[in-house]
Amino acid sequence: MTTEVHHQTGPRLGATYRRRLKGTERTKVARALGLEYEAGATIRSLAADRDMSYGTTRQLLLEAGVRLRGRGGRVAR
Repeated sequence: MTTEVHHQTGPRLGATYRRRLKGTERTKVARALGLEYEAGATIRSLAADRDMSYGTTRQLLLEAGVRLRGRGGRVAR
């Protein structure tokens, strides 16, 4: 009995990939995100507006030196 293993090459059909942000472009995007975040935007809203993942958006904010807010909501007692 033989088992065939098929390795997929290339991107999945229908998948779209964003170009990686590098260098000065990454720095500019991080600064812009930081300004919006400090003006009150949430990480989720920033990510959705730019079609980025939450994790990437959060990482860019940290790279920009932004101090992240707490989660908010009701405080447990």
